[in-house]
Amino acid sequence: MRTILALVAAGLFTVGVHAADGMQVVIASDEATQITVPSNWTVMELNDVAEIQVGSADESAYLIVINELKEDLFGWNIEKHSRVTLGGLLGTLAFPTITGPKSLKIGGSPAVQYEVTGALEGQKIVYIHTTVDGPQRLSQILAWTIPSSAEKIRPQLLSAVESFRETKK
Repeated sequence: MRTILALVAAGLFTVGVHAADGMQVVIASDEATQITVPSNWTVMELNDVAEIQVGSADESAYLIVINELKEDLFGWNIEKHSRVTLGGLLGTLAFPTITGPKSLKIGGSPAVQYEVTGALEGQKIVYIHTTVDGPQRLSQILAWTIPSSAEKIRPQLLSAVESFRETKK
């Protein structure tokens, strides 16, 4: 399954960007979802299967979205998707610690969210791992920063995650 592929692999996808009021709406390469992020964030090369890949290297803030059509999945629900994709993340980290799960609504859809800290290639990282059970898709949103930036950047990451929407029905 493509969601459990490497989480930080190279690959750039074209996305639509619309800016307003210091924020910008980023439309996924498959045009199926969108997210709103600070206008100083840019499209980046973060993951070879993500439909949205944005961030700010200056702020150590990063976010990807990976969408999967429900009609292509058999026996999957939000809990299984969240566990499998979270397991994929945990498998890449040394000394992971997990906070959650937290149940919430994002764009009117059920969501499950965890915060994970751990080390990857000698660097400590704080992740916000969210699975959204949208009308047509199960979507993984993975946002991250470094611990020294977490207090400042966490609100931006959470705001971006909460802005997630499916755009195609």
